[in-house]
Amino acid sequence: MSHDRAVSPYRWAVLRRAPRALLVLALAAVGMSVPPPTASADATEVDRPTVVAADGAQWAIDAVNTGRGAGMLVQYTPDYGFSTFTNPWGAEAVVEATAEPNTYQVLTVGSAQRDLSTSGNRQIPADGFVLSAGPDGSPDAVAFITDHFTPGDLVTIVRPTSLNASNPLAVVDPTPETNPSGAEFPGYRGADQLIQYTPAFGQSTGTNEWGYELVVRSGVVAAVGGANSAIPPDGYVLSGHGVADAFLRANGIVGASVEIEAGAVRIRSDVGTAISSATAEVARVAQAVSEGDANFLDADFATANDALTRADAALRVARSAMGVDDQTALWQVDQALAASRAASYAATPSRVAESRGVWYRPVELDAEAVRATVARMAQTGVNELYLETLWGGYTIYPSAVAARYGLPAQRPEFAGFDALAVWKAETERVGIALHAWVDGLAVGNELGDGVGPIVTTHPEWLAQPRDHAGSDAAFPSANGFYWLDVTDPRARQYFLDVTSEMVHQYGLAGLNLDYMRYPSNGSWQSAYNFSTDAVATFQAAYGTDPLTLSGDDEAAWSQWTTFVESEENRMVGEVSRAVKAVKPGAVVSDAPEAGTEADKIGQWSHVLDVVIPQAYTTNLDAIRQRVDTVVHSMTGGQLVYAGLSAMYERGGADATVQQTQAARDVDAGSVIFAFGQAGPAHVSALSSGPWRESAVSPGVHPIEATRAVVDDAVERIAASYLPRKGLDRVIATTLTARLKAVKAVLGGEARPIQVTVASRQVAALQSVVEREQSAGRMDAAVAARLRDSLGECATFLAYASARNMR
Repeated sequence: MSHDRAVSPYRWAVLRRAPRALLVLALAAVGMSVPPPTASADATEVDRPTVVAADGAQWAIDAVNTGRGAGMLVQYTPDYGFSTFTNPWGAEAVVEATAEPNTYQVLTVGSAQRDLSTSGNRQIPADGFVLSAGPDGSPDAVAFITDHFTPGDLVTIVRPTSLNASNPLAVVDPTPETNPSGAEFPGYRGADQLIQYTPAFGQSTGTNEWGYELVVRSGVVAAVGGANSAIPPDGYVLSGHGVADAFLRANGIVGASVEIEAGAVRIRSDVGTAISSATAEVARVAQAVSEGDANFLDADFATANDALTRADAALRVARSAMGVDDQTALWQVDQALAASRAASYAATPSRVAESRGVWYRPVELDAEAVRATVARMAQTGVNELYLETLWGGYTIYPSAVAARYGLPAQRPEFAGFDALAVWKAETERVGIALHAWVDGLAVGNELGDGVGPIVTTHPEWLAQPRDHAGSDAAFPSANGFYWLDVTDPRARQYFLDVTSEMVHQYGLAGLNLDYMRYPSNGSWQSAYNFSTDAVATFQAAYGTDPLTLSGDDEAAWSQWTTFVESEENRMVGEVSRAVKAVKPGAVVSDAPEAGTEADKIGQWSHVLDVVIPQAYTTNLDAIRQRVDTVVHSMTGGQLVYAGLSAMYERGGADATVQQTQAARDVDAGSVIFAFGQAGPAHVSALSSGPWRESAVSPGVHPIEATRAVVDDAVERIAASYLPRKGLDRVIATTLTARLKAVKAVLGGEARPIQVTVASRQVAALQSVVEREQSAGRMDAAVAARLRDSLGECATFLAYASARNMR
């Protein structure tokens, strides 16, 4: 598992390339390439956004929404976070938009020279940004801020009016022979490569989701997207990974011209291209809004259409300004795209019953700070918080269990402050269900969190890789983590005691398990777990010393790996039973990482209530596939939420909204990693889009969630389906009566027999919908919406029955 601490090779790759990729993505919004930094620029001819102070001083922006290096001027927008997260050794100016195009008013200016409390980590305004200057530059970016910015000043942003960038082409129509560096990867596309796929290659590129692709027809970008793109018979596909991915994202807007010459791809665009691309995007959203309305989706179409009207008006002004005032034209393009996004959010259905969760590692050290963070979560629409409560061998609350086992009672930074008690009180006050997110078998690491007290105090509790079997010393795995030995009776009992303690003592909604399988790098020589207890337990059970086994003997080695899995499984089962012994209604969940954890998650079907697969990818199809795979691997009536990472990877608010919808036909909600990387833009997008209406968490309250879905279906029949002639009055009356009967059966404290009866009623209603549609007495779109609602009811009731949840 990874969450805050990446463990898979892919996640390390993401972290390594994140600053460059984020810069490129941010600049792509204004149709820019990424040239070398410059200290200043001519306001009439700039190659990237340039800040012009009130006194005429100018400075080119070096990066957007990424780490700030020495001498850099970085722009932090509401997509980045609530603050800049910078250190105090520079200077920062907070600016707010005005009604004038590309013009902003300075709100505050701070620098290390004046006051360290105002020179870093400034709050990012919802309608503006922060300009952050790094120290030690030559010329000095800090001096640009301190010498030329005063609160109340008006500053402008001058934008480039054309784009002209190139990138080397690695190969055309690759094969393992012509592109050996890509031979092991899908589509034979290697790291950082830019590939051209022509119809001679096949029907599609065959690439995976870790890249970006442009579909080119007649020398013009016709479409942009993610992976395995169809290759047009009259064109080709450009596909990039890593550096090439960033190049395509930054420059490949729809309508841009593409030339391939001398082994390089050159992409050009101008103000007209930007207007054309925005026009196409607004048209796409308008079509989606129209189709959603026609298909009876439950969305805010009035607001969506108002936003589209604003978008069209902005585009008209942009066309008029082009060639006369290109800066205004580009600003109007921005307004059109912003209005288009607002329309898209408003037209997104908002379910009345789903998980709207976030993972979060707490940093707040007093009640006031906790209250402010919880308020932001509530404003966003969050109904479940997975709060990291145990990591690195420490709890965030004063733990009697930890003290009893000779460990520090609490993380040092929280000493004297019962953080978990405050989080529980504040989330309960606003109706957010609080789950303890724990790091499971990962009890310390060398990658930032620290080794931790378990490693130093109880090294005998640690699991061992095969190549260190028999040693009394602590050895980290290849990813820097130390792991708890689940075969050690005392280590296992500690974990059972501490997880039960937090759920019972604080009345938490549930326990979210992370890192519950040992790592594997594919080498049997360094496989886990060869602790003294594990070796002795296996030898007693099978009569064989596991240290005599090797991966060369597949049958014998399989017996050993099955044993390790069974010990992991036993631990998860014991945790689930221990937690439910102290709180029967507690939700026990797990967030398996893609790979071994997700592949074997079905082994925990009998002990888990909710599974949240980490579908951590930017590819929407891949998100759905990963969630769907887990749904079909579970056999115990669990609910499955989609685990998403757009916030953590700083993909922006738009990507976050899109990801919540990627698997909504198969999931029961989503949990986003992580709210620590959320910002004002995420709050606005989610609260005006998929999370705008309040929703009941089906994992915590499945019966209440079922009632909410039934009420919503009854309301939509009366307010939409019947008035718009999606079904006739007789059927509407029948369906309404039978839906109300379902709710009546579930009234009060629903007992098992009532859940069973309600499930039968829902199944009968599903048959009615199918029959009436087949007979032509119900619109197909209305039937689809009713099937969605009844399917949710059936899923929630099955979960309530199988998991004994009410």
